[in-house]
Amino acid sequence: MPSHHRYNYILGHTPPSIHPYLHKVMYNPAGLMGPPKIVEGLRNARWMGEWKIPNLTPPNYKSLFSNNGNGNQVLASPAILMLHIFSTPTEGSRKRRMLIRELGLMEAVPEEYRHLVEIKFVLGINSEAKEGEDEDKHRIGLEEEKEIDTEMKMYGDLIRLRLLENGENMNNGKSWEWLRYVGREGGRKAWWVMKCDDDTLPILPNLIPTLLSLDPHKPSYIGTALGRWTGYHYYFQGMIYGFSWGVVKTMAVAEVPRSTRNSQFDEDAKMGELMFSLPLSPSADPTSKYCCPPSDPNPIWSLPPPNPDPCTGLVRYDMSSKIGKWNGLFIDDERSALAWHELKGDDEYRHAYQKAREGFERARREYTWMVPGAFSSVAEV
Repeated sequence: MPSHHRYNYILGHTPPSIHPYLHKVMYNPAGLMGPPKIVEGLRNARWMGEWKIPNLTPPNYKSLFSNNGNGNQVLASPAILMLHIFSTPTEGSRKRRMLIRELGLMEAVPEEYRHLVEIKFVLGINSEAKEGEDEDKHRIGLEEEKEIDTEMKMYGDLIRLRLLENGENMNNGKSWEWLRYVGREGGRKAWWVMKCDDDTLPILPNLIPTLLSLDPHKPSYIGTALGRWTGYHYYFQGMIYGFSWGVVKTMAVAEVPRSTRNSQFDEDAKMGELMFSLPLSPSADPTSKYCCPPSDPNPIWSLPPPNPDPCTGLVRYDMSSKIGKWNGLFIDDERSALAWHELKGDDEYRHAYQKAREGFERARREYTWMVPGAFSSVAEV
């Protein structure tokens, strides 16, 4: 196990009360960077706890009309979970999207409750489709955009982010633009909104019950810090992470300049840094060390903050080894894992999915979300 994984694993499996002391004796493989930078536009936004989570209902739809006047029905009722898979406008990513659809991840959700879970793909625009000097690249870009248009008409499960820097990017603000889309124009609300990479397999029969065990009324950030680089402030890895609805709304409506939102930085670490910039909770002491980061590096930024955060009220749910590299050392197996990562090849993705299903079968469990009886009133009839 790499030294930074070991460092994070120990933090994730020890009581928070001893973290300040552990920090003094554990080897930190990275020198500490400065404290998180406060983004004033975000700090001055509406506090996350003021947004109400949506009431769940049986499925209902709204009509969308295209330019030619043709309409189609899209789901509008709230979800427990909106899980959005980050993809790209390339042929290789398109093939991965087809594989994920073929495997049928939503089959883990009973049919009458599938309106409570949404799986969509998030991608930008193929930059080569714009006029350029390289005619061959331009032609290929246009062809890929046509393929994606056909894909959208066939499946209706793509989210196109049309304002990304360079058309498509990974570390230029894609995650924040995604949250702005979901919270401003996405069309649906949810208790929990999560993103994952397209080489991550979400294990829905474990993930949904875990989310239901948490309180979505509380401003929340969920993921794993297991593989984070320990020189940075505390953050969750990008393989899969998410937020309660209140955090999504605050991130969506905050008046922050585009240049700030789209600054070049590691996306996972940047999102974790932004969690320190969230608005102060009504009970916060503005003079506390968490609300006013010092100018010099301080070990507290590399440690898990108290829960809830004494400044923002944010609850950070570190799932640690429940999310991680497939077949990785100390990573949970299918009995309790929420997601497996680094499934680069299609055969690996298939194999991991099959392994999860076979593991459930050996444990005499159905590979399905066991819906609590309390949800019967919102089932599709």
